Amino acid sequence: MHRTARFTRREFCSFALGACAALLLPCPCMASIAQGIGKPVSDEALNAEFAGMCDGAQQMLAGQRPAQDLSAMFAEAKKVHARLLPLPDIGGPENLTYPSFLVGPQYVALYAAMRPHGFSARDVGKLVYDLAGYSIAEQKELYRANGQRFFLPQYFALLQAWAQRSQQRRYPLDWVQTVFRGDGIGFDIGVDYTECGLMKYFAAQGVPELAPYPCQIDFPTARAEGTGLARTTTLASGGKVCDFRYKQGGEVTQGWDL
Repeated sequence: MHRTARFTRREFCSFALGACAALLLPCPCMASIAQGIGKPVSDEALNAEFAGMCDGAQQMLAGQRPAQDLSAMFAEAKKVHARLLPLPDIGGPENLTYPSFLVGPQYVALYAAMRPHGFSARDVGKLVYDLAGYSIAEQKELYRANGQRFFLPQYFALLQAWAQRSQQRRYPLDWVQTVFRGDGIGFDIGVDYTECGLMKYFAAQGVPELAPYPCQIDFPTARAEGTGLARTTTLASGGKVCDFRYKQGGEVTQGWDL
């Protein structure tokens, strides 16, 4: 069990930039990334943001290991993260899943540093999930605004164009997806992923066991955004597709169900 952690606003924001805000979601939660981010994020910024994430993680794990061990563990994580950059190209910010891809090295670096200390892939996933909850709670207005924009007609057109480009498979580690309208009753917008960039990245790094865990953060994110996400299967869980279904104002009943 993780202890309850207290974060300063700076620490919240550092982690949010590193993993959970609209800029860098761990998994393709479409409402948050539909606006894009406009320009590439530098390796220096990514390393700084990951350092903030490690600060929050170290606070959350305080008491589970000696403080000296935790400091050494997260110092190692920062070194691993720096070595993983720059990331392979998936098209830059014009690709709406670019923010999701940026968190790949965060999971890999944490796992590489924490596994020798007895932490499992699931432990790493739950740690990031819990940190995401704090970050989301700190930025409710941002998430709600993202959710409202997601259902605008111009964003649906943007999503469709992005999905069509993904079908060209220009970048080996990219996602591939289709986007479509729902009937307005069961769901409003559907996104079906048939290839997952994070799954491919984790496999290339030799840690495919990390793949299921970023997916779970989609649910608290969608709850904060009011996008009513429901999903019955994912590629990471062995399914043939990740079936995202969004209903404006719908209830999100799923979460950390692993």
